[in-house]
Amino acid sequence: MTDHPDGSHGDADIKTIEAALDGVARVLTRVRLHDQLTAVAGVDIDRAGAALLYKLVVCGEELRLRDVAERLGVDAPVVTRKVQQLEAQGLLVRAADPDDGRAVRLRVTSNGRHVIERLLEARRTLYTNLLADWPSSDRAAFAQLLSRFADDLSKKVGVNRDR
Repeated sequence: MTDHPDGSHGDADIKTIEAALDGVARVLTRVRLHDQLTAVAGVDIDRAGAALLYKLVVCGEELRLRDVAERLGVDAPVVTRKVQQLEAQGLLVRAADPDDGRAVRLRVTSNGRHVIERLLEARRTLYTNLLADWPSSDRAAFAQLLSRFADDLSKKVGVNRDR
């Protein structure tokens, strides 16, 4: 840590960042926000289903069920139950893994892709509206610093950062 002019090592800055991140995390993980976004998007999907589909879409490939569970940080049986629900809704399909007949690969259907794209569009609109009054230089600096923070956090915690 670099010293501040007052010799404090930036403790006040860290506390401010910690409080701000806690507040952001609380808002972003609230069911109410998800419900608002799905209403704006005109889609019907729960948070866990949206997270699973999003992970598949951003990875841009068919993934094994076990790999999805690992990337989401949950147990495979949890993913299996959610996959069954999403499959029944026509949002994803399962296929045998050509490399391992016991494994299953997951693929988002065009309907599933449409649901996630609508949800992401609603989220981008929210962020755009939140930052509408910010000068473009502040938005650019925020984007750069937040991305740097997310990358460093991922590296230091040892978690893959799937956008």
